[in-house]
Amino acid sequence: MNELRMQRGAAVCMAVTTLIVAALIPLGWANATSIVDTWWVPVSVGLVVAAVVALAAEAIKGSGRRIGPLAVMLGLANFVGLGLFFAAWTGDALSPAIGSPPLWPANTVLLPAIVLATVYRPRVTVIYTAGALLLLGTAQQFVKQGEWGLLAYTNALLTASLMGVVITMEYAVMAAVRASDRRRIQVLTASARAASRAARSAERERLDAVVRDRVIADLRVVSAGVPDVDHREQAALTLSALDGLEQSTTGGRTSEVSAAETVLRLREAVNALGDDTHIDLQVADPEARYPYPLVEALVDACVEAVENAVQHAGRDASRGLIGVLGPDLVRIRIVDGGVGFDPLRVRPDGAGIELGIRQRMQAEPGGGAWVESAVGEGAMVSLEWRRP
Repeated sequence: MNELRMQRGAAVCMAVTTLIVAALIPLGWANATSIVDTWWVPVSVGLVVAAVVALAAEAIKGSGRRIGPLAVMLGLANFVGLGLFFAAWTGDALSPAIGSPPLWPANTVLLPAIVLATVYRPRVTVIYTAGALLLLGTAQQFVKQGEWGLLAYTNALLTASLMGVVITMEYAVMAAVRASDRRRIQVLTASARAASRAARSAERERLDAVVRDRVIADLRVVSAGVPDVDHREQAALTLSALDGLEQSTTGGRTSEVSAAETVLRLREAVNALGDDTHIDLQVADPEARYPYPLVEALVDACVEAVENAVQHAGRDASRGLIGVLGPDLVRIRIVDGGVGFDPLRVRPDGAGIELGIRQRMQAEPGGGAWVESAVGEGAMVSLEWRRP
């Protein structure tokens, strides 16, 4: 997602800049401690570096969902470090021989605003920037003049105007990025729907052939008299399959599909991807009826999950589709013993897990989907539906 990439990029850039500033402090140690107690520099640097390392780790290795809160934490660390200056200040003004004020946070206190602008609304960034400039201006005033005054605040106004330009441009860029992401999700959704329609059309053709063969097989064993129990059960399953297929082809929003037909469709759709997926589906009541859109969602989500396992679990990974279909509850699990992955790293606009499984199931009343996995520990996709 482009928005997340922008947030990660801003966080990494600001983290690197802050760490560079902290690394250069020892070169000017004499100036940095000229009018403050020596404890202030290591304490303030430690606070900021700890916060910025956490931000960088989240931006590089994490899911990116905590970039905003960690940027706020970095801003607070800068505030606390700068605020401690007043406790460590010796009361002396800066010597004219020192050209630059010994306030190292002056180079970092505004950096969190760059990250905040990629995550939060403008008022959050503006409030933080204004507060940082007021605190920095007060500290610089005492450093330069040794007393209260307005000189440093004049410089702060110039800095504020420059930051205003940067932040305004950043919000304009983020607005364009978010608009691009919305269009991308729409395109992905439309593509997923088109692929789903094509898959359902091909699946119906296969089902036609399967049901036709089952009917012919049943008719061949028909004979005069009362059929035995096995033939009656087989005939009932075939009639249920025919009934479900007839209703599914109507496309009506109120049509229903039997549990027997649902199992048949799941088996056919998964077997079309290969015959090396173990399937174990238990049906409590073959005559149970499910909404047709739900069955479509179940089949499509199962196909998506199995395809993901085929492509990403590993060549020798085992796969299984297990589930229980009851009158009011359907639970299906797609499991594999493959390489696994970190679910937090899945993009929220991904066409596979997010659009193809989660959103597809959540769109059905009573439906839901969850993904459990860890690196090296395989994966399990859970599909569930409870009758509303």
